[in-house]
Amino acid sequence: MLKRLLITFVVCMSLLLIGLVAGYFTLQHWYQQGSAVQLEISHQEPALLTVPRGSNPRRIARQLEQEGYITPARLNEIAFRLFNKEIRVQAGVYAIHDGDSAAQIWQRIALGQQHLFSITFVEGSEFKQWQQQIVTHPYLHSENADLTGEQLAELLTNGEYRHIEGLLFPDTYRFYAGTNAMDIYRQAHRSMNAVVAELWPLRDRDVPVASPYEALILASIIEKETGAAHERELVASVFVNRLKTGMRLQSDPTIIYGLGENYRGVIYRSDIQQHTEYNTYRINGLPPTPIAMPGRAAIAATLQPASSDYFYFVSRNDGTHVFSRTLTEHNRAVQRYQRN
Repeated sequence: MLKRLLITFVVCMSLLLIGLVAGYFTLQHWYQQGSAVQLEISHQEPALLTVPRGSNPRRIARQLEQEGYITPARLNEIAFRLFNKEIRVQAGVYAIHDGDSAAQIWQRIALGQQHLFSITFVEGSEFKQWQQQIVTHPYLHSENADLTGEQLAELLTNGEYRHIEGLLFPDTYRFYAGTNAMDIYRQAHRSMNAVVAELWPLRDRDVPVASPYEALILASIIEKETGAAHERELVASVFVNRLKTGMRLQSDPTIIYGLGENYRGVIYRSDIQQHTEYNTYRINGLPPTPIAMPGRAAIAATLQPASSDYFYFVSRNDGTHVFSRTLTEHNRAVQRYQRN
C-alpha cells in the first residue's frame, strides 16, 4: 500500500513538474512571440505609451491592458517578473510598434529606451515660426514660451547680439519627451556656429562681407529669394555684384520683413516707398540683421557665389528665375513673366 502511494505521489509530482515546465515554456513563448500587438494605426507611426514616475510593473501591465496593447494584465505582469533579472521600470514615453511582443515593450521600459521625437525647422523660416512649432509640440517643455527673439538672442550669445534671426540653424532635431525648449535653441545655435566656422575660412575673398554675421545677413536674403536649389549660386552672384558696384539690393523679402505685422500679403508701391531699416529699395548695402534662418547651402552659396555678370533676376512663377545683365533685358523678362 505504501509502495502504491509512493508511486502515485511520484507520478503526480512528475505530472505537476511536467505541467510547470510546459506552462513555463508556454508563457515564455507567449511573452516573446504570442503577445504581438496589433495596432489600428499606420505601421509607420508607432503608438505612444506614457509611463508616469512612480509606476510599478502591475500598474504598467494594467495600463497596457486598458489601452488595448497586451492582455491579460495579470499574465503580462507575471511574465515580466519571471523572465527579467532586474525588475525595474523607468518613467518616460515609449513607442509601441505593430507586431511588438510583450517582451519587446517591457525591454524598452526596463532599459529606459524612450521614443525619440523630432522637430524640423525649414530653411528660410523665421523665429516666430520656430516659436510656434515649439510651443505647440505636445512633448516639448516650454517654460519660457513668451521669450522674445531679443531675449533669446541675448541669452544664447551672452549679450553679443539682440536679434535672433540668423543665429539658429534650420535642421531636424531629436529629443525625448519633456526636453526643455531651450535645449533645442541651444543646440540650433551651436549648429549654426559650427557651420559658419567651417565655411567662413573657405570663402571667396572677393565677396564683400566683412564678418561671419554679415555673411548670415546676405545668406538669409539669398535663402528667401531662392526657389530652385540649383540657382543659389547665381542668385548670390547677383547680390554680390550689386554690393560691389554700390547698387541697392532691392530684395522684396527685406521689404516684407521690415513691414512685420503690417504686411498685407502683397507688396504695394507704398510699401516699396516706405523707409524701414530693412527696406533694401531704400537703404544702401545690407540690412542691419538677417531676415530669416539660412541653411547650409545658402551660406555656402553666399561665401562662394557663381562668377557672373548678372545684376537682375525675375521669377518665372515656377520656382526658377530669368537672370539678366542689363535693366533693358530685365524689363523685357518682367514684361513677359510678371506684367500679365
